[in-house]
Amino acid sequence: MSAVRRIRHRLGPFLGPSYRAARDVVDQLLARYYYSRHYGWRQPILAVIGPARSGTQLVAHLLAGVPGYRFRWPYDPDRCGDNHDLCEPMFSTLPSSGYSVLKLHTKPTPANLALLDKYGVRAVVIYRDLRDESVSRYFAVLYDPRHRHHQYYHHVPKDMGIAHSIDVTLGEAIPWIRGWQPIVAKRPDRFHEVRFEALRPDPRPAFARIAGFYGFRLSASQVDRIVNRLAVRTRFDLQANFRDGRPTVRKGVVGDWRNHFTAEHVRQVKQGGGEFLIELGYERDLEWRL
Repeated sequence: MSAVRRIRHRLGPFLGPSYRAARDVVDQLLARYYYSRHYGWRQPILAVIGPARSGTQLVAHLLAGVPGYRFRWPYDPDRCGDNHDLCEPMFSTLPSSGYSVLKLHTKPTPANLALLDKYGVRAVVIYRDLRDESVSRYFAVLYDPRHRHHQYYHHVPKDMGIAHSIDVTLGEAIPWIRGWQPIVAKRPDRFHEVRFEALRPDPRPAFARIAGFYGFRLSASQVDRIVNRLAVRTRFDLQANFRDGRPTVRKGVVGDWRNHFTAEHVRQVKQGGGEFLIELGYERDLEWRL
């Protein structure tokens, strides 16, 4: 019996979802050895970093479809994530015997970058058209009773809510993107830039490039299976939400802002972020309209 087969036999009760139940350090080390030999992936932790409503969840769940990886919410007892920062427990408490995918909204500060480097985390950095992000944020807050702006959005007309969401998005996302872009350009071995629009309507080409960045040996059929499995699960979740009367996950249609903006919203974005849209290549000039 080969060494890998012996380890697989030894770890039978602990593989799959229950591998974290390994009872002692020896079992954890054996599990870690098994996972590294069985899958051969070099990156124990993958991170998807982007502003809220930029597509981080989509990319994170695609990566969690890679064999061996699991999407995990980071343990954050100090609530560092509330300020879009990182803290040691977010990485140190991850299972050492498996592969993890994290969804983060991290700011590109020296301290945050140092923690990513310490744990050898290579990350996908994603952003999207700020107009679509503003609309997506508005609806997300509208359906999230825990959000600080939820009550406000429920008590003002839709146009006022979207105008407020535009202000928040421009104020947060523009400096966020400006901060990350030179870092991604300087360190292409550690960070891979993706635009949400590259994932729509077909995420396969962009996901294949992300897989290549991480060195994953995925065939075209494996990429298809990962994408199709996520599509089926997303449709199921939407149907369950409709049935149970819960807020739904929006479809992330590119250019959907045109269905919700008013002329005043257009003026607002041009004034606060028009030049930035040109800089990113989303517009050629300031003459765009509904």
